[in-house]
Amino acid sequence: MEAPFRFGIFVWLLVASGVAFSDSFVGILSTDDWSAEVAAARKAGVPILILFGSEHCGFCERLKSEVLEPLAQNGAIKNLGWIRELDIKRGGKIRDFDGEKIRTKIFVDRYGVYATPTLVLVDNQGKPLGTPVVGYNNAEDYRSYLEYFLAIAYGAPNVPQIADIH
Repeated sequence: MEAPFRFGIFVWLLVASGVAFSDSFVGILSTDDWSAEVAAARKAGVPILILFGSEHCGFCERLKSEVLEPLAQNGAIKNLGWIRELDIKRGGKIRDFDGEKIRTKIFVDRYGVYATPTLVLVDNQGKPLGTPVVGYNNAEDYRSYLEYFLAIAYGAPNVPQIADIH
């Protein structure tokens, strides 16, 4: 499947989700209160795309600047609802989806994060919607993997197997 065609499928999936577009892009926000995020996501009826990164992760910065922020700015990824970032090395405690305080490491381990960047799409209860997308090489390849990941998470018909995506 050629990259423009795959990207078209990706955009169609986002538009088909039916979530209203927002007129302003505010960037990818960090949070340590996941209960507030899921409450807002539940109200809006959208999932959350969690970017697990770290402060000195060059690949995380490239992923944000080359893929996620451009997709958000042009409106393609806004239909996902939220993109939120968590620094996996921040230490201390965060507020979990249920409102309880837990150690950041417990939250990170729950999603099997072992490298940065890692993207995990979760529903409005914090349950993963598919497998994580781990690592970053270049924008074109990453868009392909992201499209596939979202198609699986949203249950799109006739999704090619990962081996079919070049």
